[in-house]
Amino acid sequence: MHNPFQEKIEELESDVNYIKLALEGDVTALEALILRHQSWIFNIALNMTGEIHRAEDVTQEILIKTIAKLSTYDEQKAAFRTWLYRIVANHVINMKESKKEQFFAAHSESLDFGTYALNLPDTKKLAPMHDREILDETKNYCTLCILLCLSRMERMVLILGAIFDVTDRIGAEICDISRANFRKILSRSRKKVAAYFQKNCSLFDERNPCKCSEQVSYLIKLGMIKPDDMNVKHGSMGSIRTVLGKTITDIENSYSEFLELYQDQPFFKGPDMVIWLKDLVKLQLRK
Repeated sequence: MHNPFQEKIEELESDVNYIKLALEGDVTALEALILRHQSWIFNIALNMTGEIHRAEDVTQEILIKTIAKLSTYDEQKAAFRTWLYRIVANHVINMKESKKEQFFAAHSESLDFGTYALNLPDTKKLAPMHDREILDETKNYCTLCILLCLSRMERMVLILGAIFDVTDRIGAEICDISRANFRKILSRSRKKVAAYFQKNCSLFDERNPCKCSEQVSYLIKLGMIKPDDMNVKHGSMGSIRTVLGKTITDIENSYSEFLELYQDQPFFKGPDMVIWLKDLVKLQLRK
């Protein structure tokens, strides 16, 4: 799969020809360009929002911006990935904060889903659940939501620099900050997330209080997990690690375990924006 975050992109992997043809009116070239990037944009949006359906909307919003601004791209000034993913970064950092983000930001110091469940009427001690698919959904939900406890910029830098293993050079260009600042934010974000998992998650220490099997029922009761609409049932292309085609590199040993947890999460197929684009073109032709 095309990885736009490789340090060096082969000539055959270049987007420039697609852009030139698209600007000349070649819809097929525009579709190809979207297909190369839609899943990466979608997975960034998912990690930024923690919600599949919100991420679909955000992906469409970003692609509309990209298509509208495509004629302004100048390959002499920046690589296309820098230009495109700077649009992505600016959009997700500045988009309206969701209620879910507000909730997790307010409780970022001590996330204990059981505490909130106790405030619900007629709540009894719920039995642990052992359904494998729902446990995987719980783990996926938890890893996404822990990111919501970070600031938007911290989240973006962690997604790029840790989860997608982007170099500080490329990450700094995308976030429009210095390489030193990118590394500083990345280090701070890793420490925050690692500290939470090491203190709370039983996947890292079985003596820790937070166990997926015991959280499932609470999360379902709170409406945070919906068995009939789970993230893990959406199409994936394998794990993030598989899509990257490499293992974690140049990471201190103290962080490698929790980063492996993130890179072992699914890399989801983006919504089919090519169908959306075709419908959009048909609509424009009717006007």
